[in-house]
Amino acid sequence: MRRRELLALAASGALTTAAIGGIASPAQADPLDKYRWERRLVLLFAPLKLHPHLVVQRGWLKDVSQGLSDRDMTVVEVVNNSVSVDGRPTLEINGEALRREFGPSIVEFGILLIGKDGGVKLRSDEPQTADRLFEIVDAMPMRRQEMRQRKQDKTERRS
Repeated sequence: MRRRELLALAASGALTTAAIGGIASPAQADPLDKYRWERRLVLLFAPLKLHPHLVVQRGWLKDVSQGLSDRDMTVVEVVNNSVSVDGRPTLEINGEALRREFGPSIVEFGILLIGKDGGVKLRSDEPQTADRLFEIVDAMPMRRQEMRQRKQDKTERRS
């Protein structure tokens, strides 16, 4: 009898572990879900922190923090599988999951611009100037609406 009890406990433990794993995996299925409809993302992929393209890209984005902020843009770097958000390391986002979802073919460097809707608006293996990224974002219908709304809010505050 004791053996059956142990087998039953072991089986229930395995089922519990499987159930917990099943609950955890959907949260990991979309590692960027918390940004959807709130932020536009610039995803940067590189194998090394000092990869030449990554260094150039960082330089181009370094002095445009106000432009990034105005456009609700967040920079997410995936170096190897380590992730940083706006220059701060984070463990909240799984770098391996990001690579699986967005960059399985990226061996060296990759940049993606992700819209608030989660869609890929730009994909390149070459660094992109801030002006180019802003041009793409500023042409988006949602961004145009945001600009009109901000202008209207500003006008109403003056009245």
